[in-house]
Amino acid sequence: MVAFPQEGEKFGRYVIERVLGQGGMGVVYQAKDPALRRKVALKLVLPSLTVDKDFITRFEREANILAKLRSRNIVQIIEYGEVEGTVYLVTEYVPDGDLHGWLKTKGPLETVHALRLVSDVSDALFDAHRVGVVHRDVKPSNVLLWERQEGELVPYLTDFGIATEGDSNVTRAGSVVGSLPYMSPERHMGEQATASGDIYAAGCLLWACLTGKAPYTGSDFELMSAHINNPVPRLPASTPGADLLNPIIQRALAKKPENRYRTAAELAKALDKAADRLEESGLGGGVVGGAAAAAAADLGSRPGVTWDTTADGTSGAGNKAPEAEAQPTIVKRPGEGTPTPAPLANETDSTVVHSGKGLPKTAAATNAGAAAGGGQPEWLPSHHSSAGQGGDDGDKKKRYAIIGGGVAAVLLLGAGIFTQGFGIFGLHGDDARAAEAIASGVPKPGWATEDQMTCASESLVEKVPAAELRSHGVVDAGDDWTYTGEWPADDAMNFAQGLLDCTESWSTEIGDNWKVGDTRCMEKEVDKTSMAGLIAVTDLLKDGDPGAAGPAKEKAVEALDACYVKADALGAKVTPKPAYMQVDFDVQEPTAPGGESVIGIAKKGSSSYEELKGSTYELPVTEGGVEGCVAVKTTVAFAWGTEKATDADVCGKAAPKKLEWVKQDKCTDPTYTRQKVECNTWRLTFEGFQSGKQFNVKLTLNGGKCSEAKNAKCVWPGTPDGQGKGAVVDWSGPKVWNDRFVASAPGASAQIDN
Repeated sequence: MVAFPQEGEKFGRYVIERVLGQGGMGVVYQAKDPALRRKVALKLVLPSLTVDKDFITRFEREANILAKLRSRNIVQIIEYGEVEGTVYLVTEYVPDGDLHGWLKTKGPLETVHALRLVSDVSDALFDAHRVGVVHRDVKPSNVLLWERQEGELVPYLTDFGIATEGDSNVTRAGSVVGSLPYMSPERHMGEQATASGDIYAAGCLLWACLTGKAPYTGSDFELMSAHINNPVPRLPASTPGADLLNPIIQRALAKKPENRYRTAAELAKALDKAADRLEESGLGGGVVGGAAAAAAADLGSRPGVTWDTTADGTSGAGNKAPEAEAQPTIVKRPGEGTPTPAPLANETDSTVVHSGKGLPKTAAATNAGAAAGGGQPEWLPSHHSSAGQGGDDGDKKKRYAIIGGGVAAVLLLGAGIFTQGFGIFGLHGDDARAAEAIASGVPKPGWATEDQMTCASESLVEKVPAAELRSHGVVDAGDDWTYTGEWPADDAMNFAQGLLDCTESWSTEIGDNWKVGDTRCMEKEVDKTSMAGLIAVTDLLKDGDPGAAGPAKEKAVEALDACYVKADALGAKVTPKPAYMQVDFDVQEPTAPGGESVIGIAKKGSSSYEELKGSTYELPVTEGGVEGCVAVKTTVAFAWGTEKATDADVCGKAAPKKLEWVKQDKCTDPTYTRQKVECNTWRLTFEGFQSGKQFNVKLTLNGGKCSEAKNAKCVWPGTPDGQGKGAVVDWSGPKVWNDRFVASAPGASAQIDN
């Protein structure tokens, strides 16, 4: 067994140039490959660990994982082997340290650079996910950097030492491995690592790049609680581009995996799109809060956590050994309040140097954060891991049911957990009988189109192990997870959530959680078959066995309400409308800023969907146009009565408009010539409204009494004397009203039919 080489000596064909880092499990060198004339990162394992079969197996697994990964943003392996009993790994050398060191010394990145960097990391994650590898420890110190030009950083994802692939099981079960400040809620609760957890960690990485801090701080317990319970942090509204960045952060850090980006590629696309828009608007050059100095990056300290360092006590970027334990993972297809800002996870807490014989001299070692090799696993035992809290997955196996078109789903959790979401509700105890009753109405194979089933299968991969889906013939074994045409009856309940995801396209344009352009995989309206399925569910819950009563029925109503009634209230396209549905509006009129004119739509009661089209909301008029939000309450009336209402905000904008004061001796209404008045006149001109849209205009007017105007034919219904304040409405813009035009004065109103 060879001794560790010193500077200038050779190991195999590699010439040692300097030590990058060392710890309790080995040493990482910067070395030169004379044959290829390039710098490399060379890792050597401590001799004492070569007899540890688990460690060597894990070290070898990292080499195998790196060998199968092909990505421009993942450190590439060059060689793996053994020389006289010393196991080594050679990877490409990345020269400019890691992201942790960069943030600590230079502070947050400029906004566009942060978006581009995390987009590249997300692309790397997607490349890993599609070959079945989950990283499990995405954090700043595992992102190595190459500064291609000043300020432009190219990231390289490293440290696949605790990554999992397929059915790998080389470590003890019952542990959770990773860095607590960057771990997803489900992993804090002891669940297996999935691609969605990596997406969550990438969201934490984005927050760190923008602010220099991790999303949450505190003790281990406080961190776990924050990730599970605390609202997702938001950038201040005053932050340039906050309207673009906050939705991305909210979705990437969603507490539930199903609410996050479905794939890392989707996250990368969203980040690139935001970066493009910021560059176009000229808002992407600064940093959040204007902090550019190193002091802005308060990296903080994690008590009780030990990390490897170089000899001078600086962080050895990327020079790490495998965590002590890892949880095997079957990879699945990847698919709120301001908390206390948190420092980055500490990665420089204390110095641990192995004192074994033969360790290299480190006097010449420089800051490894300025020159680090890539692809290295953690080089200390896992003090950053927490005992797993997970239970038997069999106790929590999800079962689903599809009714009719599959838009109402039953989520049956044996543990009685209620999972919130669009159209998902939990059942427990005797309520399970309701699920069976509903499941009995599931159509047999062939009811759905092939593209519906393909979409559903893609959605299901994150909820049902891929191997199980393949074993039942539901999806093929390829990377695209396409539907094979087979759907055994036993899998009907397992397939419901996937189809539910595919029918969420109605939520893409309106609402707090969905923005314009955020499409789902189907992008289709709910059809007659789906609506028939809803009616069937209603009948089952009304007339089915006693198990359908009580909490089960209430949760079913909530699910149906979320799937359809809320969509109606928010203007979604859902056809046709069942006779038993009604939508009511509870409109809170906002205060018009400044002016005395308000355009909007008068509240109109609706007893059926057909009347819903006449309902409108009052929005304030500003010089820039008409914009604002109103509160909407929706309820649904089923055969057994009206159930719980749903509240939402509806926002809108129309522009431009022109409002001017005109003084003239004789005023003539160009549209309604029967009205001729001599008076001072408010003239309100509407331009740019979408043709065919209905607006009922309520205009508050100033001026003399109508009776004072010469030749006035002015009658204001509803006033004691039939008189009101005189005025004329000048309709000079493009006509966009379909039904009626309403003018009103204080204490009076008038309606002019079109």
